[in-house]
Amino acid sequence: MSARLASVGVEVLLGSRTLEKATEVVDGLTKRWSGHDLSLVPATNEMAARADLVVLATPVEGAVNTVRTLVDELSGKILVSMVNAMVKWGDRFVPLMPYTGSVALALSRVVPATHVAGAFHHLPAGQLGDPDHQLDADVMVFSDLRSVTDEVIGMIDLVPGLRGIDVGGLGSALAVEALTACLVEVNRRYKTHASLRVTGIV
Repeated sequence: MSARLASVGVEVLLGSRTLEKATEVVDGLTKRWSGHDLSLVPATNEMAARADLVVLATPVEGAVNTVRTLVDELSGKILVSMVNAMVKWGDRFVPLMPYTGSVALALSRVVPATHVAGAFHHLPAGQLGDPDHQLDADVMVFSDLRSVTDEVIGMIDLVPGLRGIDVGGLGSALAVEALTACLVEVNRRYKTHASLRVTGIV
């Protein structure tokens, strides 16, 4: 995700628990995608959380605890969750039901002074992280504030092949997050990298 946004001119502060780890990741990405001028800057999580718009891309088990340590830094900011709650049950992936009903709602309770939104849940991670891969997908965006949704959609629309779609408030989070498990199963069943397109929107 960070390399994709950086490849279209967005300055991305890539956060990690330590600056050393963030530097290692940034060095790896810039070396791997040396043909792109990536605006990637290594940062601690605290440094990255001071950006105007923050994207959370942790595994689900660490999402709430990560945000809990950044309450002050995230105050008044936009926090975009792309976290999915899934578990492997036998040989299949199924959605988990967080105690709040969705990951995004859980995060909003931890940082009530932060504008929580959701996006990027349904994009195959490998393709999203590969600046050389041409994307062709809609991105469902939800937030309780239209201005926040519009800002997130504006960022998404910078990426060629992506289109942000307003799907309502945080009440939509459960449906959006849970659908990811279905797409994972589609991709597994048909050995592909399916994404979504919404028809009928001009």
